Amino acid sequence: MMEMVLMKTKTVSEELGVNPTTVQRWVRHFNIQCDKNEHGHYLFRQDDIDQLREIKAQLDNGLLMSDIQVQSMQSTEQSMELPIQFEDKFNRLNAAIEALEKKVEEKADGVVSYQMLQHATELEELIKKMENMEARLQDIEVALLKQDYPEERLYVKEKSKKNWFVSLFTL
Repeated sequence: MMEMVLMKTKTVSEELGVNPTTVQRWVRHFNIQCDKNEHGHYLFRQDDIDQLREIKAQLDNGLLMSDIQVQSMQSTEQSMELPIQFEDKFNRLNAAIEALEKKVEEKADGVVSYQMLQHATELEELIKKMENMEARLQDIEVALLKQDYPEERLYVKEKSKKNWFVSLFTL
């Protein structure tokens, strides 16, 4: 396999005779699939540079950017393939994410266990308080039953007897 030479934006812009920001604008506008380095800077393969040359030639011939037709010069196999450095980074990141997920899960389990112990302690305290209240209630009932109550009298107001003779004249 032939080693691929990757060029930075500044080098490509000098080769094409345009400003580096122009090259970046063309990449975004025409959706050219370039690799990027760890800092997010574009890295151009020879196919990418050929596409940019074609774009420049069409612009030099008077076409507008919206009228330019760019054919992808990359093979589908090449565009689907991730460079090894990105694959390694992906695998490291994936392993780090899995390790973090495991730590979060363990921490969550610990928090739930602690909360369950706290709830159990609170329930035990409530049960003791209820038992104390029941005991006090029983003591009060016993004390009430031991007290001697005099016979309760019903205080009912007796109706005054009216004279039957007077009741004849009143309604």
